[in-house]
Parts: sequence; structure tokens; C-alpha cells
Amino acid sequence: MTSGRLVEYEGGGDETRSNPWLAELQQQMFVEINPADANNAGVKHGEQVWVEGPEGGKIKVMAFVTNRVGRGLVFMPFHFAGHYQGKDLRNKYPEGCDPYILGESCNTVFTYGYDSVTAMQETKVSLCRLQKA
Repeated sequence: MTSGRLVEYEGGGDETRSNPWLAELQQQMFVEINPADANNAGVKHGEQVWVEGPEGGKIKVMAFVTNRVGRGLVFMPFHFAGHYQGKDLRNKYPEGCDPYILGESCNTVFTYGYDSVTAMQETKVSLCRLQKA
């Protein structure tokens, strides 16, 4: 799996998900899955799936079945927060401060580590397992 930016979101997503006019552009956290991989997992476009990382973390997100990712690869945006392993944490926000859009953080399923040459964190790629929720 890999993660990356959505053009509709600014920075980590907090600003965008907290603005009613911008939040409507992308309303749900998702994982892009190749049609062949989705078929093998028994997953259809728009269904909820569990994405499980190799160190025990798992997140529940919407399946976005598309040819934009190659077979054997999934993509997730990094702009979401407010859910943790399938649980909605909206009640943890101070009153009036919760964003319009919440979702799972893809970092929950990535491995810990860093690039030994640059010492930069390695949260862009990892292994994962998909299961229909």
C-alpha cells in the first residue's frame, strides 16, 4: 500500500475537513483497489473494507475500485482523522470543534521505521491485507 495527497485537501486535512464548503469535495476516507484485487477479495465499489497492517493496526474505509492503481497495490489519502480502527471518535473533540468530515488515518496501518540514508520517516509504503467489512 501507499499513501498520498488529494488535490481537494490542504495539508493534513484538518483545515479542509473543518470548512463546510471545502469538506463537501471529498466526504469519505477510501482505499483505491485494482478491480482484479477487489474481485479476489470479494469487494465491490463503495463497500466498507478493513485494511490491516503488518503490525496489528487496522482501519475501516470505503473501497474505491479503480484501474488507477496497479494489481497488487492499494492507495489511500493521508488527510483523514477522527476514527480509530473502525470507531468514531467525534465525542473526543471539544464541543463545537469537531470537523465536518471524519475518517480513519492511514498511518494506523503503516509500519514504523525510517530511511537509513535520509533518516526520514517511512510512512509512504507498507504491506497490507484487505477484507470485506
